[in-house]
Amino acid sequence: MNEIHISTNALDRVKSAIATDKHFKPDKLAELLKSDIYMTLNEYADVRGDDFKICIEVNDLGEYIINVCAIARRLKIIGIVPDKL
Repeated sequence: MNEIHISTNALDRVKSAIATDKHFKPDKLAELLKSDIYMTLNEYADVRGDDFKICIEVNDLGEYIINVCAIARRLKIIGIVPDKL
């Protein structure tokens, strides 16, 4: 019978992915972020919901990659922005 040998590093990554998947729902967080960022962005620009997307991915190091893409019809002029925040 052939035995399958998996490196400790690969096995740890799989265990981590399974544990993360059980406790973390990237799709749920993406929806929450989408709502918050969409509302904030609409203070500065006219963006429709269909033209706004957010995606969360996890890389091999366990870091989260958050991509936000929006198409604005126009920017809103809201006055002078201070040089220092």
